[in-house]
Amino acid sequence: MKKNVFKIGFSILIIAMIITMIGCSKKPVETPAPPTGTGNSAEEGDIIVDPEPEGEVVRVTLYYVNEEYVTTGRDTLKKVLSLEKEVTVGEKSLEAVILAEIQKKPEGDKLSTALENIKILSVDTAEKIAYVNLAGDRLSGGSLQEDLVLHQIVYSLTELKDIDAVQLLVDGSKRETLMGHIFIEEPLKRQDLGY
Repeated sequence: MKKNVFKIGFSILIIAMIITMIGCSKKPVETPAPPTGTGNSAEEGDIIVDPEPEGEVVRVTLYYVNEEYVTTGRDTLKKVLSLEKEVTVGEKSLEAVILAEIQKKPEGDKLSTALENIKILSVDTAEKIAYVNLAGDRLSGGSLQEDLVLHQIVYSLTELKDIDAVQLLVDGSKRETLMGHIFIEEPLKRQDLGY
């Protein structure tokens, strides 16, 4: 009888030690700070990406800068080209996910992004208008740079059936222009950008 009690106690002790060692060997997962707006910028710090993110997978059409147009300047070429992509929508809105995607450089040498260094503070949608709030400290460039930024944002967001126009804000306020060249005081529709 004492032998059985000893064996059971010893077995429980061994199991407890194994469970403790397994628990201690796992590294803690750092959780990123919550976003300040609905749109996130990649520069907020290192973000741990879940290899199997939870959320709904949605197919969207995104617009990127046509590198051939930039290098040749030919007016017969489109300034931005569309690219279909599947994105995962979870905690962030679809609009915020789209903006985060068009900030990333796409694969290949035919497309690029004009938004790589621009910080998107937030995006909200009301009455078929997307309100995109950008940080003013990184908004600089010539008229081509400004035009390409507007094309990428307006074309990508107006692909959504619930958005007809985009109102750009700088640090939470309406401005006359983003970079000094194109008026943005009113919401912009696709046709406002030329094609």
